[in-house]
Amino acid sequence: MLSLLATKLRRPITPSKRVQRPQLLRRLTEGLSAGHLLTLVSAPAGFGKTLCVGDWVSTLDVPSAWLSLEAEDDDPGRFFTYLIAALQQMSENVGREIGSVLRSGQLPPGDILSATLINDVLAWEDRGVLVLDDFHVIQDRFILHVLEKLITSLPQALHIVLLTREDPPLPLARLRANNQLTEVRASDLRFSDREAEQFLNDVLGLALSPIDVAALEDRTEGWIVGLQLAGFSIRDRANPSGFIATLSGNQRFILSYLTEEVLQRQPVEIQQFLLQTSILDKLNGEVCNAVTDRADGPQLLDRLLQANLFLIPLDDEQRWYRYHHLFADLLRDQQRAQHIDRTELHRRASRWYAQAGLPGEAIHHALAAADYALAVQLIEAHATDMLMQWYAKTVEGWLRAIPPEWSRHSPRTNLAFAWMHLLHGNFEQALLYVTRLQEIFATTQNEDAALQAEWLALQATLINAQGKPHDGLALAEQALRIVPEQEARVRSQIYLAMVGAYQQLDDYGRTVEAYQRLIQYGRSAANLIVEMSGVSGLALLALQHGQLHFAYSLASQGLEQIERSGSLPPIAAAVYGELGEVRYQWNQIAQARRHFQRAVEVSVLSGYSDAEAYFGVVRSRLLQIEGNLEDAAREIQTVIDLMQTSAPAAVREEVIAQQVRVLLAQDRLTAAEVALTGWAVFSHKTVSIPALETGHTLTYPRGLLANSALRVLLHRAQARDDVTSLSAGIKLADRLLAEAIQSQYTPIALVALLLRARMQTALGNQQASLADVVQAVELAEPEGCILLFLEEGPAIMPLLQTAADRAATPDRLKTYARELLAAFPAADRSAALAEISVAADQPIEPLSKRELEILQLIGDGCSNQEIADRLVITLHTVKKHSSNIFSKLGVTSRTQAVARARQLQLL
Repeated sequence: MLSLLATKLRRPITPSKRVQRPQLLRRLTEGLSAGHLLTLVSAPAGFGKTLCVGDWVSTLDVPSAWLSLEAEDDDPGRFFTYLIAALQQMSENVGREIGSVLRSGQLPPGDILSATLINDVLAWEDRGVLVLDDFHVIQDRFILHVLEKLITSLPQALHIVLLTREDPPLPLARLRANNQLTEVRASDLRFSDREAEQFLNDVLGLALSPIDVAALEDRTEGWIVGLQLAGFSIRDRANPSGFIATLSGNQRFILSYLTEEVLQRQPVEIQQFLLQTSILDKLNGEVCNAVTDRADGPQLLDRLLQANLFLIPLDDEQRWYRYHHLFADLLRDQQRAQHIDRTELHRRASRWYAQAGLPGEAIHHALAAADYALAVQLIEAHATDMLMQWYAKTVEGWLRAIPPEWSRHSPRTNLAFAWMHLLHGNFEQALLYVTRLQEIFATTQNEDAALQAEWLALQATLINAQGKPHDGLALAEQALRIVPEQEARVRSQIYLAMVGAYQQLDDYGRTVEAYQRLIQYGRSAANLIVEMSGVSGLALLALQHGQLHFAYSLASQGLEQIERSGSLPPIAAAVYGELGEVRYQWNQIAQARRHFQRAVEVSVLSGYSDAEAYFGVVRSRLLQIEGNLEDAAREIQTVIDLMQTSAPAAVREEVIAQQVRVLLAQDRLTAAEVALTGWAVFSHKTVSIPALETGHTLTYPRGLLANSALRVLLHRAQARDDVTSLSAGIKLADRLLAEAIQSQYTPIALVALLLRARMQTALGNQQASLADVVQAVELAEPEGCILLFLEEGPAIMPLLQTAADRAATPDRLKTYARELLAAFPAADRSAALAEISVAADQPIEPLSKRELEILQLIGDGCSNQEIADRLVITLHTVKKHSSNIFSKLGVTSRTQAVARARQLQLL
């Protein structure tokens, strides 16, 4: 079966015998040469717009493309799919990315569509001409908005020609004022007396006198289709002058009269064939046979073509045709006048198109026949596929054409709409169809197990979104018990719901299993979006649990599948981003940047900002590691500003965590505490984290914020010489580590270990800090994790060096510790390793008994006034003793004093 797409992208065939109109063609060429952005050919039907422009385009020496539009194309997803296909006839790279997104079922935002196409056209080496025929059928505001952006911003490389029966709502006045518009109107297209004579006598083969030609031209006002109908009526008449004299009335009346005349002069079988097949927008021999109940449709079409009877070929093989639009309208008028029953004709056409695999045309004719049972049956069978191709407006138009009592009782169609909105995150729109479904399933008895299971899966997904995973899981398990094994699409929807429930319940093993099933059934159902949702979700889960190799394998296979498919669903941004994150953790920065950049490109095309925000976080981290704190701060602020407008919740905690890192590096402790407001409450000596203290299950995002709280406490201890903050931090780290290890969130545990090690070092607990670093190296080594160590900066390097040099450290961990040290910037390595602590047995001047008492109270976190009160001495005396202690220990702060004293085993 020949795809009808080819018929939409074909320039009309120019007849071998035609009226030459050099002046008009020259005018069109002059507009193109002058650099005009747009040519508008606007005139009513029958003025030869298509033939004239088709003749002109065939003379051009630049690439051109032609798109014939129909009412069904007034749907953004459908229109831009066809538009890109047309542009790719001139340059195969134009719209490649947008086309891939559209094929995945996603409609990019209008500004992204226009900007991407403009950038693609800018890359052209040659100039091209794009013709949009019958543009008057386009009324959709989204389409018109994008085209306005295109037309007003187009580079010289592309010239657009619009053929339309009415002026479109585009900024024509502005283009006209800026000398960027070529206009051809009805008055320009009308045949002059000379052109009318050439058409009637030379093209149609008549032999009319100049007086008869002038009279006929006057009656039809140079309207080409009127002249053509009149010419057919005059053939073989003994007295053409008398016939012309009888013509009077308005043009519509004359055309109706002439059509009737033309029909009456045809054999009966041709008359019937014309009237019956006029219901078809496109014709071929097979569909004509189905509609007319004949067997000679191809032969009759050939006869009509040879007779030049308003039949226009649509493909090179001459298998598909259409009637001249005005002639088809007039044939339908005759149909009604003769009371021909069109219902059965449309029903036959619908059945033929359904069998031919053309559901859109089949539904159109079922609705025209008012056969709502057939229409609903077809819609239910094909709505899901069409909705996933983003033909929502088309499907909604079908539903509006069906009486409410039919559409309300169409469970599959309402399910399809509900899923479409859910998968795109539009919960409010989904609820409209959920309400309808509740009515349907409450009032009707349905024995279809797959349908019942899908309804349960949809409910489970919605209930999960309300934070009730146990209830959602119960519904999903009920659906799984009744769904047939071969229903891969429904099974994928059930496992999608189960994934959501298990993740909320923090059941790692069952979540992984559900994801694997989701991928399996998504692939079986040939649903790339569902399959890649499973791949991306499982890869992200693996990343959160520190399984870098597993995540890389999943994302790599997913990317191969996407590239093989030729489509580019929005979920591809997540897959690219996950590959980037693995490469980032492996310190393969160049590869990571490429993957992240690709993730951003796909994300922008799809209208989302999650990838852009996350890549901003990564850029900020890298700049901070490189020591460029100013640019790191600027980068993270850009991300924060982005979140004010688009709020990508999926990366919110990552943004906050990096914001805290940067603020602390800038020594803005209070600002860092404010950034964590709402999750952690910092008091004078401690920190309160309600989410951990009330027994909530630790999630990866909460773990990120908990580690940020640890950073704040460590910085507070160092900046304010606050030993109590270190004690509070170690207690929080102990609790966080226990939960992170239990939940298998390895990256959270690894960072918590490194932070706790630094706190232990600050307190002088060298053995404890060394044990934490060795445990962190042991967690990182199997997966090759590097960047989490680099992000802790030079402060962690002395501990890594000690771990690498220590005899008790296992050899494989020594080797990995050295690899980690080698990954730090050279400047950090030399500076940090030069500051390794003095050996604990280095002799110092002995401390007095009173100094040891004061040192012990400093280690307990007492303030100077509290020490004075306990020892019953003056505040001045406490300060004097503290100064002596610092001098003997070779330190400058209370925190350093406690750490040095513990090294020397004085505490």
